Amino acid sequence: MSEVKVWYMTEEERLAYIEKHPIVPSEEKPNKSGAAFSDIFAYGERKKKMKGGEGAED
Repeated sequence: MSEVKVWYMTEEERLAYIEKHPIVPSEEKPNKSGAAFSDIFAYGERKKKMKGGEGAED
């Protein structure tokens, strides 16, 4: 692994950075089914349906 480099900035530099690169909230709407991982345990079942059922080969 590479060495971790710590970078320090003064409060004035931090405020200037935030002014130049503001955090803008996203206007995206959530997906229709809710959270992306709302039912993570059903992933295998969805995968089977996409491949054509339980007897489908990988």
